[in-house]
Amino acid sequence: MRRILILSGLQISTNPRVMKEANTLSAAGFDVEVAGATLQRELLERDRFLTSGAAWRYTPLLNSAATNSRGRLQWVIARARRRAWQALYDISGIANARQLGYVAPEMLRYALDQKPDLTILHNPQSLWVGAELLRRGRPVAVDVEDWYSEDHPPERPQTHPRRALRSWEMEVLQGARYASAPSARLSEALTSSFGCSPPAVIYNAFPWKERLGIDELVIDRIDEKVPSVCWFSQVIGPGRGLETLMGSLHTLRGLCEIHIRGSGSPVYHEELLAMAPPAWRKRIHFHPQTPHNELISRLAEHDIGFAGDLPYCRSRDLTITNKILQYLLAGNAVVASSTAGHEEVATAAGSAVMLYRAGDPASLAAVLDSFLENPEMLASARRQAIVAAKSVFSWERYEPQLVKLVEKAVA
Repeated sequence: MRRILILSGLQISTNPRVMKEANTLSAAGFDVEVAGATLQRELLERDRFLTSGAAWRYTPLLNSAATNSRGRLQWVIARARRRAWQALYDISGIANARQLGYVAPEMLRYALDQKPDLTILHNPQSLWVGAELLRRGRPVAVDVEDWYSEDHPPERPQTHPRRALRSWEMEVLQGARYASAPSARLSEALTSSFGCSPPAVIYNAFPWKERLGIDELVIDRIDEKVPSVCWFSQVIGPGRGLETLMGSLHTLRGLCEIHIRGSGSPVYHEELLAMAPPAWRKRIHFHPQTPHNELISRLAEHDIGFAGDLPYCRSRDLTITNKILQYLLAGNAVVASSTAGHEEVATAAGSAVMLYRAGDPASLAAVLDSFLENPEMLASARRQAIVAAKSVFSWERYEPQLVKLVEKAVA
């Protein structure tokens, strides 16, 4: 049986694309292992739930939740080491993979010891690992979830080693057995920039069968007589379009509820509420993160999914996050900012997705009103969302492509 090692370096419950890949490849008959790290103690039980009964193995190379003295010391050293390398970069510009995560050298050692038939790279720190493996003649593949060297606002001081990241990206993309990307726009840009073979387009879609788990409960909504707009992410924070959403309420004619889900500070919640008109604040509700297996049920309660990503850098403009595709699967009409990635989804999803000018509250209000003031149009968009999710953006459509790429890579 061919052995596949997937290098994530992140906590498995925060890396759904890696989980989908591991599930697909293990079901196809490969011996699959994921190497990650336990970085948030509060997510440990969720990690265990998601990996229990899986046909693949999950190996954390660092455990922040360790209770023994050695494990605790390793976590203290890892944090101190990353801070030290970041401080050195800020002063001198000297780059090191430790800046990008906690376990890059550990992943390299593990990959060299395990000798898999193929190592699949995810996330920035694994790019350095991939470059080192290629220099040793080891076979690698790479999934470029974001354009890591172009994932920083140009007007802000550089806080990550962009030049080194770009060098590792070029080395890995040119030397990998295959590459994949979450959008055609990103694939085209990587090909043009690095002269590599075009990465295969594998969308951040979710399995169609997840719709079977919708519980049809109403937990979030307060008044089911008015439409409901929802937004979710792991973290509720600035730069994700929420400020634009609050600003749009000053000119919005239609009424709705707004539900925001994710981890965030009460201080930022209050800052968001202060941006909204006083009359709207009682209609804005915050919810904690929910496990992925429950998320689609909570999204399906609502009518409209909001994807307000700002194209402040090339990566954010070109990629497609899982948010917009999760809305479609849940049967939400989608209101999305006009990034290149969202335009790609809108072209394929038809009337299910409506775009507004990114960062423009008046444009967002006009698009929201087109749904809020036209119930028939909203209902039609929700029906079209389900059609698009099944026919274009279901994970099952891309599993055969992924399996063929891996089979060819290990042949």
